[in-house]
Amino acid sequence: MTIKKSNISLYVIIGIPVLLMVLSLLSTFIGSGSMSFSKNMNPYIQKIPNVYANALDNAKENDSTFFHSVIEDFAIRELVIFKTFPNTTEVKEDFTIELYPKDNKHIDLGSDFLTLNVIRDAALFNYNGKSYGVFKAPLPIIDVKKLVVKQNKKVPNKESWLAEIDQPFKDLDKKDIISIKSPSAYSQVIQPNAYLPLFIQILKNKNIGVKQSYYSKRNDTLFKTTEDLISFCTSNNKTIGRVKQRRAFWERINSKDKTLETQISFQGTDADKAKQLLADFLADKLLFEDVFNIQKLALFNALRNVFIDNCSKEIHLSYNSKDNLLEPFYMDSNCAWVPQKFVKKSNIENTNYLIAFAKALNEVSNIDFYSNLIKDNISLKHELALINNYDTDIVFNYDVINANQKAIKKSLNPSSALKVELISMDSQKMIASAYNLTNYPIEVIALNHLDKKEITNLNPVTEILSGQKDTIVIDLPRSFENLFVSKKKKIVGFVLPKHIHELSIQFSVVGLNKTIGAPIIPYQKNDKVEDDLFRTTNFINNHESIIIDEEKKEISFSKDSVVISSPLVVDKGYTFKVNPGTIVNIIEGGKIISHSPLNFIGTNNKPIKVYSSDDRGQGLLVLSRHKKSTLKHVVFNNLRNPTHGNWGVTGSVTFYESPVNLEYVSVMNNKCEDALNIVRTNFIMSQVTITNTQSDAFDGDFVKGSILNCKFDNLGNDAIDVSGSDLLIRNVIITNAGDKGLSAGENSKMTINGVEISDSAIAVAGKDLSIVNAKNLKISRTKLGFTAFQKKPEFGPSEIIVNGISMSDIETKYLIESSSSLFVDNKKIETTQNVKDRMYGVEFGRSSAETRNTPQ
Repeated sequence: MTIKKSNISLYVIIGIPVLLMVLSLLSTFIGSGSMSFSKNMNPYIQKIPNVYANALDNAKENDSTFFHSVIEDFAIRELVIFKTFPNTTEVKEDFTIELYPKDNKHIDLGSDFLTLNVIRDAALFNYNGKSYGVFKAPLPIIDVKKLVVKQNKKVPNKESWLAEIDQPFKDLDKKDIISIKSPSAYSQVIQPNAYLPLFIQILKNKNIGVKQSYYSKRNDTLFKTTEDLISFCTSNNKTIGRVKQRRAFWERINSKDKTLETQISFQGTDADKAKQLLADFLADKLLFEDVFNIQKLALFNALRNVFIDNCSKEIHLSYNSKDNLLEPFYMDSNCAWVPQKFVKKSNIENTNYLIAFAKALNEVSNIDFYSNLIKDNISLKHELALINNYDTDIVFNYDVINANQKAIKKSLNPSSALKVELISMDSQKMIASAYNLTNYPIEVIALNHLDKKEITNLNPVTEILSGQKDTIVIDLPRSFENLFVSKKKKIVGFVLPKHIHELSIQFSVVGLNKTIGAPIIPYQKNDKVEDDLFRTTNFINNHESIIIDEEKKEISFSKDSVVISSPLVVDKGYTFKVNPGTIVNIIEGGKIISHSPLNFIGTNNKPIKVYSSDDRGQGLLVLSRHKKSTLKHVVFNNLRNPTHGNWGVTGSVTFYESPVNLEYVSVMNNKCEDALNIVRTNFIMSQVTITNTQSDAFDGDFVKGSILNCKFDNLGNDAIDVSGSDLLIRNVIITNAGDKGLSAGENSKMTINGVEISDSAIAVAGKDLSIVNAKNLKISRTKLGFTAFQKKPEFGPSEIIVNGISMSDIETKYLIESSSSLFVDNKKIETTQNVKDRMYGVEFGRSSAETRNTPQ
């Protein structure tokens, strides 16, 4: 944040706007297509904080336009702009603030005011039955004659809003300004900082040592000075160690490197005792907690994440002769202060310290700094007034402290904290691997059903360090099978591919009380099981209809009508060839798993047909290790996804790391999550038809390919759904998609030309850093035309660019999250908030879980 003299901007940090609109509101558009609030309070917006409620009470409210108020609350000084029931255009308004100081030294020669620009979207709150947009600008603590606020954007046929506020704040009492001391006795020069006064105050409150510094000036510039370290230790009877390279010091502590002593130099009468502590630690005579006061060290480092940046390479440690321990000691530095976006991984690897650090982070993230340090703190206001008297750029913004606390909370509750993979499972025992992805030690506590109902506790609890992997063994109670009921079949019992997603491993960061659930991945990638049909290729079934030609290295059927009632595994090193007109009936849980590429070549008059007459056939899985398959004039009908033991895939037809060309292929009436699934490979689909799917038609994961002249109809969920992929889609017709016609996710690129989408829930969706470039689109009779948003926190926003589009009978054309973007014929479409919640609520489309579990 900066305030510059004359025509320079102030980038104002405000809270993230929260805007959840119900479906009925989306159809109400005004003017240039902007969405407006109804004149009823939006129940999805949070209640206004008390500080803004008080400002509202003091304002002269005007529901027809913007209105203003000011906040002067000790160290907090702000201008607040309100709008009742704002539409999406009004939420994005920009304002210019002209601040007229009483002292001309705060402005440039020839100017009468300081210029501030408010360029962030409004935050949205509810208060007394109304919804408000709130813009906020923190201001310097100086004497002000008046403020002039101007609305920058001009709405057609409307005058821009303008307001003047005379004498907005009380004048400062000059007698209370902090005195400036002479710098003659001090050697170190430090730049003032608006947040350090609070940091130093709370360090003192927590009994953590601080080296005092004093304000001084030179050539009308304010700075802080402090005594040199040797003089300070002598005059205060202190022993302090200076570490020049913080990271190198802790690395040597972690490894007990004998060169540790070169990283720290002590000053003071007890320097030898402090050095001996470190020597005894290196000699394994003392533990980490016998050398360092881990509670103070953890608290100090936690507080750094609230108030100051961790860019400073130096740290200081004070020797406490009473406790015979080293503890943190703070000395001002010129390290520039910046907001913290996340908590960095600790340089200290000691387990006891990391537990204390997690507790300390949790503690400081919940401190009410306003009540504890700002309210009634006149001296803080005077100190900030002194700083602003010399530099109006250094502005205190309490929202920044709140944002840092939120970043800490997020680090303690990450979206992906524990990766659990199933190793084996039977009716009595589950064995899984658990990988700790957090920066803190965690405890694996229990196995739960649907995150809520506890099935069993782990005894003993398993503790896993940051970045470590361990095996957990869970004894299952007799009642375990009774938790899973098939209403259709009227039976009970656990079915791994179906029910594993209902289980979660419960864990917590060590030292914290909050319990978190982690899903279980139904397989472990690196382990092999002897009878694992999917990964073991050392046998082939002695099927009576199989012919093996060793000379041509071909495997084929001996007749044109085949029944497969058990797993048919085709070994690697061959080509699996099927002749035109062949009919393959897969029944009784049979399946085809080929470790060799396919050569299924039918004709228009004699297509190859693979189907299940009893609804129990499990389809086709190809694992050809990067060797290309070719399928032409093939029909797959009424198939389920192949499963075996603890393993399973989601598609009735699946190509895994196996390139494929599909031409005139049909997949229909599948009884599983995906009709066609292609994973980690290249492909071409031409003249392919997918119809009557239970859930997704085509699902591509980390693929590169082309979908040309294809048709998709009557689909339970998405027509084309890809993640981490690069797709060309041309001349495709999509009708009756239960969810999305085209869905690009997880950093995908989708190039589209000549696609028609009709009678579907959502036409085009871009998620999680995906880029969609489309032209010549025709969309009709859909609930939602385009949406772009961030679904997963580890990714980011998305972008859709469309040129040449025909849209008719669309309930809602656009739903674009504020950080994402949509350009239609070079015009940027307006955005909104909380798109993810509305997409997966489910306000639009249909959830995968819903279709996946649809009885068949």
